[in-house]
Amino acid sequence: MEIPSNNLKIITMTKAPIIKPNWTIALGIPLLIFLACFIITLTAKFKANSALYSNAILIDLLVVAPLVYFLAIRKSKVSKLSVSRIFIVGLLVAGFILNTHENIVLSNIKMWVSPIVEVVVIFFIFQKFYVANKRAKATHGGQLDFLMHCRAVMFQITGNEKAGNIISSEIAVLYYALLGRGSKTIDNETKFTGYKEIGILSVLWVFLFIFLIETTGVHFLLSAWNRTFAWVITALSFYTCIQLFAHIKAIKARPILINTNSLEIHNGLAGDAFIQFDNIEKFELSKKMPVGRNPFKIALIKGFENHNVVVYLKNPIEVTKFFGIKKSTDTVLFHVDKAKEFANALTLKLDTRESSNQN
Repeated sequence: MEIPSNNLKIITMTKAPIIKPNWTIALGIPLLIFLACFIITLTAKFKANSALYSNAILIDLLVVAPLVYFLAIRKSKVSKLSVSRIFIVGLLVAGFILNTHENIVLSNIKMWVSPIVEVVVIFFIFQKFYVANKRAKATHGGQLDFLMHCRAVMFQITGNEKAGNIISSEIAVLYYALLGRGSKTIDNETKFTGYKEIGILSVLWVFLFIFLIETTGVHFLLSAWNRTFAWVITALSFYTCIQLFAHIKAIKARPILINTNSLEIHNGLAGDAFIQFDNIEKFELSKKMPVGRNPFKIALIKGFENHNVVVYLKNPIEVTKFFGIKKSTDTVLFHVDKAKEFANALTLKLDTRESSNQN
């Protein structure tokens, strides 16, 4: 029996294109509004009628600017809740250019609306983390890499990968510094460490103590000249020490993983690489630097962290460095403890993968 052609329904599955917002409009116009409002407050006409013009400026800062941003991002993947960022910035600008005590509307907004917005944003972030945690644990069997998980969540919240990576890097610093613990499930079959045999932790601890000593000395030296500047430099230096401390703890907490279909390489907060088995041309245990390639060593201090594994790729990938900075490479270099066990485990996975593809 022949089926009429007009009864046949051919369904073509196509991936919907990701619509990106016009950031020039989304951020540029609100910025121009903020700048224009600031310039208006400097004029003599505004000073003569500040009560009247203040309310008009508030409407521009707290309504018009967020509305323009919303219209620019409404059809994109950017979270609609990100409009609150423009509102908060507008509120800060209003507090800076207007007299809060003279403007009852601004005073009430600061007292009532601003805390509500902040609570909603915080609740939304925690809710995103909670939902993502449940999904990740269900997918990975309870195993969860906090930094990668945080990057995914912050990307959903900010709608911008670079901004999400920077924010998640700062969150990860505090997380690993305060809560980071070494992985207790190293089996040298699917999970491997990469720091024990080269003694990099001892080197990093030495650097950390040197930074602390120098920070103290520089603080007293600068205090004799300018106390404010001394405290600023001390705070920045101390935060650098916290970052280094977090990296030390993250090295222990983030092992190298051989997954079902991919190789996952971590080195604390210094770098990450995710390599699909299908993209591996070959790998070798070697301490030599590849010639004629574009190699990238996953290490914080490359001169002190020698590699012993070189992975050659069929197609370049992007590895992630500090603060989520991306770098393209076709050859990944890193150090792994128990290198022979690692090579055997990875070879077995690649051979199994190749056999299944042939069948």
